[in-house]
Amino acid sequence: MKTKREYHYLVAGLPDIVIDQGKVNLKVADFKEELREHLHPNDFRLVGLLFLRFDNLNLLNLLQKREEPWDTMGNFSEEQMTQGLNDQGAGLPSYLLAFANAYRESAPIVSTMSWENQLAKLYYEYLLSKTEGFLHEWFTFDRDVKNLLTAMSARRHGLSLGGQLVGRNDVTAAIDKSHARDFGLSNEYPYIERLLKIEEQPDIVEQERDIAHLKWDYLEDLITFNYFTIDKILGFLLKLISYERWAMLDPAKGRVIFKQKIESMEHSLEFPKEFSV
Repeated sequence: MKTKREYHYLVAGLPDIVIDQGKVNLKVADFKEELREHLHPNDFRLVGLLFLRFDNLNLLNLLQKREEPWDTMGNFSEEQMTQGLNDQGAGLPSYLLAFANAYRESAPIVSTMSWENQLAKLYYEYLLSKTEGFLHEWFTFDRDVKNLLTAMSARRHGLSLGGQLVGRNDVTAAIDKSHARDFGLSNEYPYIERLLKIEEQPDIVEQERDIAHLKWDYLEDLITFNYFTIDKILGFLLKLISYERWAMLDPAKGRVIFKQKIESMEHSLEFPKEFSV
């Protein structure tokens, strides 16, 4: 087993961060630049994987010509993204190029899925092919939670699941065939009961806060014994990204996002970025 590099000084300086606390005096953008300076290049490449979901949103906005501001949380500026698409490379991940080509040619990768879900499919396949250990487990969990919440919401609102689920695994197979409340997954996935209670929460902001708590608890379990490794740093960064998004959320915006999420459920698995860890 390969020994992981340790970053004692960097980890020792990480502040405590709690979802409901008032303020964290550390910005994601500043921390990312600090990591760029202090991490081994191979470890910093893993940091970039955590920001690809913002590149996904930027690419969709670019291709669909949406009048949305460019999200600077992504790895690529608008100029870099545009240049990369035109040059068929220039440092862009292969899945972004594959999706952009399919979209431009009106040749769906999976005809039964929305463009958003097709991108999500390529995104998770790419992440899981590039990771192992902590990050592989995290991205698998993240995908499974989104699939389960989509299935629970669809069931509660009487919506079709056709083209909604991303990936083929034990979770999606159980969702497809089981009519049980827990999809028959409680023994293998102990967080199912917690998810079911969260999905029944009537207050959308509280519901999404509970989802964030669930994900943070899972992160803690994954990094418990990774005291000074890159995994500890990546886990902290995932929390910081989540916290910074939460700090910009208010109840009124939460209600708008909930309405948009339900209306778009027939077209996309991707949850609003404000609610993604």
